[in-house]
Order: sequence, then C-alpha cells, then structure tokens
Amino acid sequence: MDKWHVINEGEHSEAMHHAIDEVLTEKMNKGEIRPTLRFWYRKNPSVPIGRFQAYSDEVEHDYAEEKDIEVVRRITGGGAMFCEPGNVITYSIYIPRGHVPEDVEESYQELDRFAVDTLNQLGVEAEYAPLNDIEHSEGKLGGAAQLRKDNAVLHHTTISYDLDIQKMLKVLRIGKEKVSDKAIKSAEQRVTRMSDLTDKDRSEIIDELIQNFTKGKEHEHRGLTDEEMDLAREKVREKFSTEDWNQGL
Repeated sequence: MDKWHVINEGEHSEAMHHAIDEVLTEKMNKGEIRPTLRFWYRKNPSVPIGRFQAYSDEVEHDYAEEKDIEVVRRITGGGAMFCEPGNVITYSIYIPRGHVPEDVEESYQELDRFAVDTLNQLGVEAEYAPLNDIEHSEGKLGGAAQLRKDNAVLHHTTISYDLDIQKMLKVLRIGKEKVSDKAIKSAEQRVTRMSDLTDKDRSEIIDELIQNFTKGKEHEHRGLTDEEMDLAREKVREKFSTEDWNQGL
C-alpha cells in the first residue's frame, strides 16, 4: 500500500471533526490523499449520533442545552455516544476500499485490530466483539462505525478513557424515567473505562496506538492543509452546525 499519513493534532468542535471526516473521505474516494490515520481532539463535550437515528429518541435536548453539549449527526451509521474532551480516544481511518475486506464484520475486526492489540499490550484485556465493539470482561470499552463509498472507506472508533458515566446517562435517552442509582449501577456494569484498567495517561496510549498502527508501514506525520480546513469550515456552515442536519430525523 501507499505511504500512510498520520494526523495527530488540531483541537476542533464536534461539528468540525465530522466535517473533516467528510472532506478526507471524499478526497480518499477521488484518490487525492494517501491512506490516513487521524486522531481527534475535542473542544466541547458532545454527542455524535448515528446517521439514521432520530434525534428526539436519542438525546435529552434540555440537558444537552443546559450543559452546552454539542450534538452532531455523523455521516456513519450506528448508535449515539457521549464524548468529553480528554476523556475519550477517537480515531478515523481513511483507506481505499480495495484494501478493506468487503465482509463488514471482518473489516471492523481488521481495522480495529491494532487498537485491541495495543490495549492488551498495556495490560487491558480487550477483544473485538461483533459487529463493531471493543470489549473488556467488565463491559464495553469502545465502538466503531463506517461509511463505504465507491473507492474509499471511512472507519472511526471511539474508546472510553475516563468518561463521566452519570453525565452520559443524563444526556442519552437510555430511559425516559429519571435516572436512578440502580440504572447508573446497571450502566456502569455495561460500560468500562481505560482509566479503571491502566495507569497510562491518554497521550501515552495514543502514542502507543500510533506506534502499533504504523509498525511495518511507510508513514509520515502531517497536519490538515489550508484547503482541507476551508472545505471543512464550509461543510460546518452548510451542514454539520445546522438543526436541519443534526435534528432533522
């Protein structure tokens, strides 16, 4: 395969990150960029919801507004997640479709293998769980989603590092009833965090992820270009910051 690019910089709003995903996926589809691994750094707490989810079914709107939680619809499918700056690890992979197994389950397992291997090297016993999860015996650590175009695949994954589970339960509509201690305890048994399982800090883990991903690959680090940033800002204005896109279903 071609030389890989690694982007490991840039703190952006949730809307901007999803716009960047769309820009780089379109460029990958046209053969205008090399295969790329990009790590996200967020400015705001946020809820990315799946492309086909109904906003009102997934998000406690009043709580999100009160706490300035940014809700953005992804271009990929899958479920709603809660993210906080510094408390999750999110990465995107932009890759030619011909280099990804056509079998969807196989592709999720293959594209997240480096992350599962890294977690295990750090002493966090993790494994792939079909279709799109990374799990530990104590609960779910992370989840992935994909978009497939004619010549490109976008694969992005979010792993919980030190997430506030009580806040997650309040912003996601897990149940309409008031969140009870019992519900929180139940959720805590289904979701686990890397900070509960390793002393490594988030930046060290990201360094290890990059090292494992690039092992045996020709690669170089780069930033986003001015053109890519301009295109992404335009998409934020026209799409990812609009109520029509984010709350339209």
